[in-house]
Amino acid sequence: MARRRAGLTQRELAERLGCRQATIARWERGDRQVSVADVETVAVACGLQLDAHLAVEDRSWWPQIAMQLELEPIERVRRLTPAGAPEVGGALELLAAADPPVIVIGEVAGALRGWPLVLRAAAIEVCARPAEIDAVVVSLGAREVEDGYELAGGVRVIVDETPAGTFGFGDLARGAEAMKVGSSDVRVAGLLDLLRIAEASRAPAARREALAYQAVLDVERAQGDERRQDDRAAEEKIEAWLMRQTQVA
Repeated sequence: MARRRAGLTQRELAERLGCRQATIARWERGDRQVSVADVETVAVACGLQLDAHLAVEDRSWWPQIAMQLELEPIERVRRLTPAGAPEVGGALELLAAADPPVIVIGEVAGALRGWPLVLRAAAIEVCARPAEIDAVVVSLGAREVEDGYELAGGVRVIVDETPAGTFGFGDLARGAEAMKVGSSDVRVAGLLDLLRIAEASRAPAARREALAYQAVLDVERAQGDERRQDDRAAEEKIEAWLMRQTQVA
């Protein structure tokens, strides 16, 4: 996250630290444990400061996140939309077909990714290239309102050219993922990038959103560890079964 916030490639960060690019890659994949001292050094090299604090461990969101991750992305959004609020599913389908393309960020992106927080407003935040915003608005058939654009049905679209902690569309495009919405795919910012935006933001709700993104990452990591353990157990069972079989001469 520090590297991305600084707009550096792995090679450029490695040069600043005096190490190999492979070392940075192993850190980011989680193949090698990183010390606190290393993280502090990376932060300084990226023009940032590491701010650590103690907090009570809270896994109260985990069951809900696990349930959300079992659903289709659009159903995750529906479950977190307050009763009586405009339906954002149709708006997401319009955004999926937008030309030029946009990347969904903010609360709706969090819901699509499986977070547990109820949506506060019928608004979809997106990131677009500055030169392409007008073309996007035309393709959506949206009308301009005070704080963004409004689609048919009352759903607002808020365009952010450079979300906090990022360098804009090109930066987020590297980690964005196509997610199925109806019959189309909408591009959604990656979890780490959403967390990066929340941690760099000064909005009142940013801290809570960062915790929610981190909780989704923790659940996905825990589920991945569990699947790998299950795979190893299955391989061991097969090997044990083969060892018990009669050898053919």
